[in-house]
Amino acid sequence: MAWIWMLSVAGAVLLWAVSLGRILSSPTPYSLPPNPRFLPPLGDRRSRNVLLVLAHPDDESMFFTPTILFLKSKGHSIHVLCMSLGNADGLGDTRQEELYNACAALKIPAEQVAVLDHQKLQDGFHEKWDHGLLAELTMEQIQLWDIDTVMTSSQSSHEHLTIMYFFYQL
Repeated sequence: MAWIWMLSVAGAVLLWAVSLGRILSSPTPYSLPPNPRFLPPLGDRRSRNVLLVLAHPDDESMFFTPTILFLKSKGHSIHVLCMSLGNADGLGDTRQEELYNACAALKIPAEQVAVLDHQKLQDGFHEKWDHGLLAELTMEQIQLWDIDTVMTSSQSSHEHLTIMYFFYQL
């Protein structure tokens, strides 16, 4: 019976190794074929100023890393607006520093990252965020950074992420 288990483990390891080898040996990042409708050029400009709007620090890593890497590989300029420090557990300063470090690792300059600490946009499962305030603060950054494309997270079981999703669907 042990040989069946060993054979299963060996098969899984082999499959993983072959998949990893295909990804690493690919001359370009492994992805789907380019879709010409996804972020088409704007007139005479080929690149865009993309704003990723996050509810909390770590959303860039949890939800956007593949998107950021893809957009950077196509020459787009990425900007990050984080609506809160993520201070629900009193770790806001640490989480803010982690966000800046993650953005640096993703080659997003610190001057293209803004983390807000607004009294009415505090982190916590029972905190309610004002859509009008989200719009006002986002528009300030859109104008400041000359943004032409806005992206945010999709629906979630987390109230703040769902609010962000529905707000930007308008």
